[in-house]
Amino acid sequence: MIERLKFSTREAVLSDLSAIQAAARAQAAHWRTHDARLPRTLTLPRWVIFPDGGMCWLVQDGARPVGAVGVLREVWGEDSPFANVFPRQYVRLRLILVNGVEPHAALETCLECAAGWRGAFRVPGRMLTLPTCEGEWAAALKAAGFSPYHVIAHRPVDPMPQAPAAAGVTVRLADWEDAPAVAVIMAESWRFHAAHQPAIQITPWLPEQCHQQAQQLMGDGYNSALLVAERGGEVIGFFGIALNYQDPAFRPAFFERGRYGDILEVAVRGDQRRRGVGAAMFRAAWQWFVERDVTAMFVNYAPTNPVSSRFWPKLGFVDAWVSWWWNGEH
Repeated sequence: MIERLKFSTREAVLSDLSAIQAAARAQAAHWRTHDARLPRTLTLPRWVIFPDGGMCWLVQDGARPVGAVGVLREVWGEDSPFANVFPRQYVRLRLILVNGVEPHAALETCLECAAGWRGAFRVPGRMLTLPTCEGEWAAALKAAGFSPYHVIAHRPVDPMPQAPAAAGVTVRLADWEDAPAVAVIMAESWRFHAAHQPAIQITPWLPEQCHQQAQQLMGDGYNSALLVAERGGEVIGFFGIALNYQDPAFRPAFFERGRYGDILEVAVRGDQRRRGVGAAMFRAAWQWFVERDVTAMFVNYAPTNPVSSRFWPKLGFVDAWVSWWWNGEH
């Protein structure tokens, strides 16, 4: 039986920064030994640099600093085009801990800190993102009532995807006239997501939000773009893509420094699924990324979605990070 230590915490001050940085370096090195895709260094989050943006506590085992707990309140306004992607508001948790800290006790400490933070404003939801190599943490999170919410999966550019041609399907860059059709498919997709992710709250402005998001996904054509699939002159699917520069020296990074292809948003019309449309769009996206010299690709998908949870692994994507969700109840 594992003895669960009770850590002590206190509000972090600037003089604790070096201890927190040391823990962050140790954590990054530990993760890196298990998964070479992960960054060699960790960027300290906003709540360490700007205390008014959140709250940070130093975690101690006796007198020895072993890391930090941070909380930041995330709020998505109902008029935001991304309000349907995440729960409306929740508290994001961040744990920086040295290797060897027992996860169950650390998680209890983290939740206690968040519960006592005035900035939570009685917001029950909690989200914590950790790499999949942290198997002990996964067990601790499940025991505490967390469940997988989003997965970030990774795939190298090589080998080339072996996607068979979809009969009668053409994939091309979207133009402004495609936005209404893309918005309809996107709205259908988010309703489907919500059926499998109860934390998602569909807003009354879903059609307008999806239209705005469709236009944003088009981007400038080089750094980001929107692909659409057509059959018989009708738009039946879309694939939003962008370049992503992972550099942990400047901003939080999920992967080692490099130029990546980021798959932002994907959907196929319900009556056109399982007919090779998604694979055909992925092949076109892969070509777009290759022309821009990316080293690998990544995508964020919902593991509870029965379509995406099958689709991405079939294309060679391997899970790297999991965002865990807790609704405030054990």
